[in-house]
Amino acid sequence: MKTRHLLPLVAVGGALLLSSCGQTGPLPTFGKAITPEWITTDFDGQPGDEFIATSNLQDVVFNARGEIIGWYIKSYAGTPYIKQRADGTYDFSALKDQKGIVNMVAGRKALAVQAEGALDPAADAQVTAPTGLTTDATANRQDAVFRYTQGGATVTKTVTLHPRNFKIDLKTEVTGGPERVNILFPGLGKADNPRVQGLSQTGAQPATVQGSGTLVVENVRYAALQENPSQIAHALIILPQVTASANAADPASQPDAAVNATLTGGAQSLISASVPASSNLEVYGGKNELIHLYQSGYTTLPGLFQPNFFGQISLYIVKLMEALYKVIGNWGLVLVVLTVLLRAIMWPLMQVQGRTTARMQVMQPKIKEIQEKYKDRKDADAQRAMQLEMAQLYRDYNFNPAGCFSTFIPFPVLIALWSTIRNFEFDSGFLWLPDLAIPDPFYLLALVYLVVNIGQLYVMTRKTPEMFRQQVFIYLIFLYFALTFPAGVTIYIILSTLIGIGQQILINKQVEKETATIGQKVEKAPTRPATKSKASKTIDAPKK
Repeated sequence: MKTRHLLPLVAVGGALLLSSCGQTGPLPTFGKAITPEWITTDFDGQPGDEFIATSNLQDVVFNARGEIIGWYIKSYAGTPYIKQRADGTYDFSALKDQKGIVNMVAGRKALAVQAEGALDPAADAQVTAPTGLTTDATANRQDAVFRYTQGGATVTKTVTLHPRNFKIDLKTEVTGGPERVNILFPGLGKADNPRVQGLSQTGAQPATVQGSGTLVVENVRYAALQENPSQIAHALIILPQVTASANAADPASQPDAAVNATLTGGAQSLISASVPASSNLEVYGGKNELIHLYQSGYTTLPGLFQPNFFGQISLYIVKLMEALYKVIGNWGLVLVVLTVLLRAIMWPLMQVQGRTTARMQVMQPKIKEIQEKYKDRKDADAQRAMQLEMAQLYRDYNFNPAGCFSTFIPFPVLIALWSTIRNFEFDSGFLWLPDLAIPDPFYLLALVYLVVNIGQLYVMTRKTPEMFRQQVFIYLIFLYFALTFPAGVTIYIILSTLIGIGQQILINKQVEKETATIGQKVEKAPTRPATKSKASKTIDAPKK
């Protein structure tokens, strides 16, 4: 494979991969990290205010009862779905229009409390203003307490969101009402047929709802609604937690403390969790994607997520990152060390590809000579002769075209690494970067990314300036993606490319030295003219 064909192929493939070709939703926008906060506003146009918890990962809209009426997960961390105007008011048009933005509850209500004859989410209730609307970014918390009274029963919901992940802690207290109530969890947005399943405390594998049917799973360890895994897929997972008020050594084993789930499949998929009047649930509402589920501690739950080949590599990478962090204590330095380690591991493979590239560059002038020699001769004999000369040239320079394919060997690791860093939620910044999970707000990394990639292209095409001019525009296109990359991803790419440039320069020098004498003509030593011997005598012809 020729270099001029290989690089555009890799570039286009990389562009499709890094831009997540095929996914829906708005492209990422440039800007600073979103400061987690609560916004009090009239969101739905109905009487009374709504309360929005906004962060880099999601915007969650609660009504005064503590029911979620809008649950918007961001495909790209840091995308500002909500924009603040100059006068201090907010623009919610992106959320309301929902062009490419999925509302996980799809017009329904999550966290609604229901009990026959006592609590009805559709009926009026006496609502008090929520309290404790606080945000502590350092502690990764957004807290609120919602309270209302209906049918003589008082419902108190204490909600804690975590801005750096998709978990919600939900504590519910029902006083003056039934001993057990149902909490509703509808989803998943526009998904027509999500996977609906529940695992009991004593089960080895989850029970799954077939089609639009209904299934009851008693004493659940978890209940879940999930789309097929991808960067834009969603999941809603419910896990019962042991409450502090429980007296039993194992409250989940007690009938009165157990959480039972009624699961409904199909387009109107729903989890109805039957819980005690005092309950504590952990709710995951976010991406159905390996790294987020791993960081939330869910990948060990049977049947919840089965990593594919790339996912297995991602798990090794993320575990290595966590091990390095325990020693280094800084995520930015972890990425630096990880880059060096991975480049060291891939050094032999990149050496093969680098030598192939270097030899191709050295051969380019002779390849052009052969092509020029036969450019006007299209007959079969001429083409066969050209192929023989090219084959001889390859032998002279010890060039193996198959070496180009070594470029693709590290791709599984690179794809897994990209997915890992893109989805990993860091709890700190690095240097001037406020958060490694979102793009650089000052665009400095994007500029460095462009410079080092053009430098790499120059090193690879230094003997063919026309090829450099043809392909340099590709990196101008890549600049857009660099502006949207999470900072952690960009740091890895920059460092990896710099190491690759250094490796290629060393290889170029080695190959040029090895091939310096190929094709040079060895001149024969000149022969001396014949001279007369000192012992020779002149014999006169006989006289007549």
